[in-house]
Amino acid sequence: MEADLLKRVISGGSRTKVIALGIGSGVNEDELDYIASAPQDKNVILVRDFSNLTNVEGQLRNSTCSGK
Repeated sequence: MEADLLKRVISGGSRTKVIALGIGSGVNEDELDYIASAPQDKNVILVRDFSNLTNVEGQLRNSTCSGK
């Protein structure tokens, strides 16, 4: 599974942060929690549909552009 490979790469000392974005009602939240870097409450983002992406734009920008 790709998520397992990603976790192995990150656990190898990489400073990579993974943000998991789920769109729609069929999202498996447990899988997103597994994929995302800790803390999941900051790195897992869920939206109802593509039109709601604008509602999380600031959160995504802060998470990806902060250098943290």
